[in-house]
Amino acid sequence: MKRPGRVRVLGCSWPRLGLGALVVAAVSCIAYLQTLRFGFIYDDYWTVVGNTHLDKPFGDLLRAALSGRSIEWGMPDATRPLMGASLWLDRRAFGLAPWGHHLQSICLYAAVSVAAFLLAFALLRRFVAAFAAGLAFAVVPLHAEVVAAVNYREDLLATLAMFVSAAVFFWPTRRMPRARAYVCAASWGAALLAKESALALPLLLGALLLVRRPGRWVVAGTPPLGLLGVLVAVSWSSWRFGVSVMGEQIPRATYATVDAILRTARFELESVYRSLWPFAAQPEYDPLGEASWLWLLGFLGVLGLALALARRSVTRPWAAAVFFALGAPFFSCPLFAPINEQADRYWFCGSFAFALALGSWVQLVWRSGSGAAGQTGVARWVPLGALAVVCAVALPSSASAAHVWSSEVELWTRAVEDAPASPRAWSSLSRVQRMAGQPELAARSIERALDRRPDYVPAKVARVLNELAAGQLDRARADLREIEPETRLNRDAVRVAARCAAREDVSRARDCVRLAVPEGLVLGDTERLRVISERLLEPALGASTGRAGALL
Repeated sequence: MKRPGRVRVLGCSWPRLGLGALVVAAVSCIAYLQTLRFGFIYDDYWTVVGNTHLDKPFGDLLRAALSGRSIEWGMPDATRPLMGASLWLDRRAFGLAPWGHHLQSICLYAAVSVAAFLLAFALLRRFVAAFAAGLAFAVVPLHAEVVAAVNYREDLLATLAMFVSAAVFFWPTRRMPRARAYVCAASWGAALLAKESALALPLLLGALLLVRRPGRWVVAGTPPLGLLGVLVAVSWSSWRFGVSVMGEQIPRATYATVDAILRTARFELESVYRSLWPFAAQPEYDPLGEASWLWLLGFLGVLGLALALARRSVTRPWAAAVFFALGAPFFSCPLFAPINEQADRYWFCGSFAFALALGSWVQLVWRSGSGAAGQTGVARWVPLGALAVVCAVALPSSASAAHVWSSEVELWTRAVEDAPASPRAWSSLSRVQRMAGQPELAARSIERALDRRPDYVPAKVARVLNELAAGQLDRARADLREIEPETRLNRDAVRVAARCAAREDVSRARDCVRLAVPEGLVLGDTERLRVISERLLEPALGASTGRAGALL
């Protein structure tokens, strides 16, 4: 019997929803509490440690973001002001203590997982199915990159805002239509201010319409949600493209039109695979070659499969999951030419497709078990057992994936293992070897990087620093003169190398290189570095081209 005064949503009480959200949040933190012991890593040195603009008053940062002056300053993530505001809060609260920055990322990830649970409830309208979806989203290893590296918090912020907007859009209530419309629009605006990829939200809502139709308030409300959405899109686009004329911080690749289309087909197929099976995490990927027409045929095949699934009501949620996986990373695809074609963070939001597919299956089995009385108990144990298996497998894998980001040694040895054809992985490994006092290994690694891409500027800079650390001052100066930096980050690195190369003698140049270590860096186990490096530098692995040669 329903208790007097107990407010319920489709037969589920708010306390029950709250308890489910609390469990999902707690489980999401299990694998990532270890990050509180981590230091800064990778692009954190540029975005956080070296970002002196975070010391300015918040009002100055806000005005600079709106006017575009933050781009003129060279402030990291100047076109993502919500990310800047988040880091500004960290700087005020924790200074440059890494644990405080990681704490906010863990809290944001817990919030994203809860939002995924509530979005699943809004779509599936069953607590058990939504709880399964929320737990599945919380434990998958693919998410390690965006949680463990502070620099990628922008994906947490954007995904959280998009999930909130979608959950409000589909939430099963007729009350407060005007407030819901404003919350949907404001959440999308916040997502866009966190990362440009949030432009995909209308595509995601379109995919989820296969599962659930929203209430009439969406079209009949005052003001109409569509009008608010257009206002958000126009306002953000006017600002974003207006400030971009002052400079673009996002490095871009250059593709011919046909090549971009074929690469996009390959990217979308990879997105479906990674989103629907998010149990593998990689910090680095091998560079990809040109894509063949077979990828386009495969892409059309997946579209055809999704359309076929959409024709039957029982399989429609799985069709929605496929379309969600296709749409979530769309604005990171080669049509928009980001310099990296593959990264785990691209599929973070899209991995909700796996959660939705699992939750839909749980709902299907749960309903089928509610028929015959004799089968009810057995049938209902099946999805619960499957969920337990998913958590038991995924949680240790997520903890292992997060541990990769614990130190420079762990990150870049793993990166070379996963992507032996990547010049960035070898160049970064060389830098770590130099800091660990292993100059011979550093020299061999930098040659591997330049073998893979002779014009790779970061590798050329790393070679100069290696030579300075080894006392080869004249050779370092000669190599430095041949470097032509391509981006602002390259220019900053060249400036550091030039400052050290300008020292009067070898000892001062060596000291300059030794001191050019960012605050908060955790080097890691140097003996382990030596052992793994010697194995990685064996001729058999050095001749490998990784996955790039195997891909069409």
